[in-house]
Formats: sequence, structure tokens, C-alpha cells
Amino acid sequence: MRRFVIIGHKAHASADFSLVDLAGTSGRIDVLLGCLRAAMLVSHGLRRDAVVYLVLLGGSSAPRTVRVRGDEVSFLRPDERSLAVLMKKVLAAPVSGPGFCRVRPGIAVAGEGIEAVIRDLGACTRYVVEEGSPDIRAANLDLSHPAFFVGDHGGFDEATRTRLRQLGASSVAVGPVSVHAADAVVLVSNELDRRTVHAVDAAPGAAAGS
Repeated sequence: MRRFVIIGHKAHASADFSLVDLAGTSGRIDVLLGCLRAAMLVSHGLRRDAVVYLVLLGGSSAPRTVRVRGDEVSFLRPDERSLAVLMKKVLAAPVSGPGFCRVRPGIAVAGEGIEAVIRDLGACTRYVVEEGSPDIRAANLDLSHPAFFVGDHGGFDEATRTRLRQLGASSVAVGPVSVHAADAVVLVSNELDRRTVHAVDAAPGAAAGS
């Protein structure tokens, strides 16, 4: 499985955002939804070998983390509005107890931030995707259980960066030019595609693409 952890420092952990003005009312949860789409969807298909964690650290309900498993989820749509509607429903569901609570097939929510992700990941090789780091194309990646941490439009705060260093995370870059978070996810996915055989489900209704 390939895992992506997207850190949303201001992304709302509740369903109080407007679909009419998603970027302006959600703490830029739209950035995280773009990363979800990039990691999980391909043209007319859904990656079954991907897991995405959206770490929501903004708003009165924070922290919360939404986990989406490609081997269990269905009917993910590629357009932002559909993903935002889904996120509203997910964040409106009650969450109780420690760890991740399943709210619908393939989607679970935890009432914690990055620490819930770290426990859920278990033994894996952690990578921080950040500009100015060694190029991923030249990196000796451990592809058995990789997890890639990606910052939102604000990058990483020092506390998160320090925690990941404590866990032995290595830093990689996707190229010499700074790109959007979702594009970074695409480039990492493409690099993994080139190095591994990946699983894609092209079942009807999984996604719509060109």
C-alpha cells in the first residue's frame, strides 16, 4: 500500500464550511481534497493500493483526521464539489472512542491529529515531501510500506517537522520548481507507478475521467 498524509493546518475539522465558497470558508480544505483526488483517482479508475489521511487542524472541532482506503471505498468522484459534499457528510458523523471510527465504506475518522496517523501507520518508511530536499528520482526509496507526508499551501509547521524527524523520516523533493500540494502528490504517485506494479480498479462508478 502507498500512503499519503496531508497536513491541513487550518482546514476545518467540522462540516461548517460553505459549498459556494469552499476555499474561503473551510480553512482551505479544498487543498486537501485536491490531494485526495490526486492520490486516489486515475482516469476512469480508482487506486486500490492507496490510503490517504487528511489531517484537519483548523476550527473548533480540531483536531480530526479522515482516512480513506482505496481498497474499500467506492463512488469517489473527481470534481471538487462532489468531494466537498462527501467531506461534509463524513465530518458531520459522530466520532467516539480512540482510534479511527468507520463512518462509511472505506472512510474512517479519528478525533486526533498526526499522532492517530502515526499509530495507524505502524511500521513503515516515512518520507517528507518538501522542496529543497534530495530529488525523489534519485532516492533509494523503500517501497515495501512507504508513507509520504505532504504539507498544505502553508507547508509544514516546525512542530510537525520536528515530530517527523524524531520518527526518522527522510526528505524528498519532486523537482526543482515549487508546485501545488496536489501536484506533488501526482508526481510522487507517478514515481511509484514507474517503480512498482500498482493496482487500479476500473469498475463503473469508481471515477470519471478523460
